[in-house]
Amino acid sequence: MTDSGSLDLRDTLDGLTPARIATLYRRAPLLRKTDNPERLWASFEASSLVLTVWDGGRIVGLARVLTDGIQTAVLCDLAVEPDVQGAGIGKRLIDEILERLPGVELILRDSTLSTGFYERLGFAPVENAWVRKA
Repeated sequence: MTDSGSLDLRDTLDGLTPARIATLYRRAPLLRKTDNPERLWASFEASSLVLTVWDGGRIVGLARVLTDGIQTAVLCDLAVEPDVQGAGIGKRLIDEILERLPGVELILRDSTLSTGFYERLGFAPVENAWVRKA
């Protein structure tokens, strides 16, 4: 990987494909359904904000957000390639989201794999949440 200054942050779906997304999700690992490419792609098209980080032609990080832009935003997905985890890519994506959505409460669902990462970025666990899995 090149140094973080030469990484390209994009806010477009250009260059993304369901196969690239699914591969990153599996490698990160991000426990998301990837078996239906059309459904996976539709979730990205319906998102409020999609940010990606590229190292040349290789996607190394991705964040997907749903938001009303005023009060609440949900960070649906944050994935970083394992060989570059710890290089600041995830933090860069979170910082960019917070800059683009000032004053908006950012909510995410996490696995125990990355709890320490989110705590270091100022996130706090909440007990007043419910989820109904599909």
